Amino acid sequence: MRIAFASDSAYPWFNGGIEKRRYIIMRKLAEEGHEVHCFTMHRKNMPGHVFTYKGIRYHSVGEALGWEGMYRGGSKRRSIRMPLIFSAQLFWKILPYRFDAVDADNFPFLHLFPLFFYSKIRGARFAITWHEVWSAGFWKRYLSGLGILGYFVEWISARMADVHIANSSTTKRLLISELGADPDKIIVFPVAVDTEEMRRYSRIRYRKKDQFLVASRLVGHKRVELAISAIAKTKAKLLVIGTGPDEEKLVRLASEVAPGQVTFKHSLPTEQHYRSFLESRALIMPSAREGLSLVTVEALALGVPVVVANTSSLPEEVKSMCLETGEDRLGSMLNKILANSKRYENRAMGLREKVLREFSGDDAGKVYEQVVES
Repeated sequence: MRIAFASDSAYPWFNGGIEKRRYIIMRKLAEEGHEVHCFTMHRKNMPGHVFTYKGIRYHSVGEALGWEGMYRGGSKRRSIRMPLIFSAQLFWKILPYRFDAVDADNFPFLHLFPLFFYSKIRGARFAITWHEVWSAGFWKRYLSGLGILGYFVEWISARMADVHIANSSTTKRLLISELGADPDKIIVFPVAVDTEEMRRYSRIRYRKKDQFLVASRLVGHKRVELAISAIAKTKAKLLVIGTGPDEEKLVRLASEVAPGQVTFKHSLPTEQHYRSFLESRALIMPSAREGLSLVTVEALALGVPVVVANTSSLPEEVKSMCLETGEDRLGSMLNKILANSKRYENRAMGLREKVLREFSGDDAGKVYEQVVES
């Protein structure tokens, strides 16, 4: 199969859960001998504008913007500027190529239109991968008066694809109930982990520290401030891995409410990154908006407990494996884990094989054969 993926950001040059999920899928397909291309925006740390990495052929579509260009109002919402640049150039970049299928993430929607026209001209199957589904009410809160336009674009998008790939059963349910998508066109493919990578790192044993971990973009809806406020109610440390427009505000909050307890790291080399998971008592996932949460599933695949706020939108199949508590009781939950760490660790270790089985990218070839043959 010849398959193209399109998104304005690509892992490992932009480290996000959605980006890494796509990378796992592309790499699995390339390992199986399929021809895989990725059309994405160029970032300064990439080796070139057109290059091959891990068997995947990358094509640059415009220059990516930094955090200040990606968000408006601090971190309240994405700027339209970067999606416009990407969408305006994407059609002409991909048009010379012929693919059996093209797959694009749903958000931020504008790039779906040139890909739809490309698929009709070239006869390629068009798949949209959905990580979240937003309601009309959410769009109104997100864009105020323009919310109805945002919802209309999302509604139209749910009718453009030949196949929809939902990252969870919750996303599938919302595609049907909120957007009226055809259930027969939806494939649920909850990829979150590289099975071989997780097995390799889970065999390593590190001494546990009285430390908790947050690995996240530092933006508003990730609610990292909840983890900082919770750690202040304990005698433990908190390691925050990630970057984003809210970093300065969060560093200031940590110095005020939990002085000396919180360490911020922009990123860590892969081995050190997973070592920080394995050394921690638990991962804290306070985010309000999560379609699947790769970092949550990675922690579970490593046998590390995960604490989630009960206001999170995590799908039930993920949330049921986590330690769920109210936002105002996060600190109490962390203290319970510190007092009974072995019990919680054993519970998490017992879930590893289930996670590796249900959230692996190993079925990528079968899924995209369905896309091509649909």
